[in-house]
Amino acid sequence: MPKPPAPDSRLNLSPADWLAWFDGSCKPNPGACQIACILQGPDGQRITHTQAAGHGDSSDAEYQALILCLQLAQRHVAPSQSLRIHGDSQVVIDDVLARYGKTSALLAHYRERCLQLLSALANTQTACDLQWIPRHKNIEADQLMRAQS
Repeated sequence: MPKPPAPDSRLNLSPADWLAWFDGSCKPNPGACQIACILQGPDGQRITHTQAAGHGDSSDAEYQALILCLQLAQRHVAPSQSLRIHGDSQVVIDDVLARYGKTSALLAHYRERCLQLLSALANTQTACDLQWIPRHKNIEADQLMRAQS
């Protein structure tokens, strides 16, 4: 299994870098999942994507939203640029980063996929950082996701 990414010392964000936000939810919990991602590029470009994501619980939805975000980053973030990804799921961010020395066995397949995508970005010299933010600071991704549900 790949190791979780260490904080990237190259990640001193400048106007030439990318930002991203992801969110996922399900109604009821568990229930139908909806996910959203926003990428904001250095030239002001915005890429948004939202989609249904099958059936699961809130952690399934949040992880699938992060995977979507990483897949979009692979297509749009140029090699050697930096990317900071924001999400309001402490569970998912902590699980990917293996904080506190443990990970969830139930979420292992999602974590493995995220680590593969992060590794692929690192192989293109793309510095990537995951950052937890409170829900009220993730309002745009949340609104995008809810508009599609």
